[in-house]
Amino acid sequence: DLVAGLEGGLSQIEDGAGRFPQVAGLKYSFDRSVAPNAGRVKSVEVMENGAWTPINPDKDYLVATNNYVRQGGDGYKVFAEKAKNAYDYGPGLEQVVADYLGAHRPYTPKLDGRIT
Repeated sequence: DLVAGLEGGLSQIEDGAGRFPQVAGLKYSFDRSVAPNAGRVKSVEVMENGAWTPINPDKDYLVATNNYVRQGGDGYKVFAEKAKNAYDYGPGLEQVVADYLGAHRPYTPKLDGRIT
């Protein structure tokens, strides 16, 4: 289901849609020449015990996102339909990000090869 979410997120890349998946603790590669939702995602790896490991389709993974995406927005209907033990409460994403950036000053963005 996580791969299906990535596929959906990549489905409108030609249109510049806002659904492009941003990830952490995960890296993936895709082929934009493949038709939408037809196998654009070529590989997905998760960080486990300090090493990149191919995703296990039979395993459950923790996903953190905002309420909009969690409820199926931007085409991520798989999160609304198949989430297990969803926790939809707590501070808003904007507050979490502001708190993190405030606690980790100065923050310097970097590229780390998560998306290729």
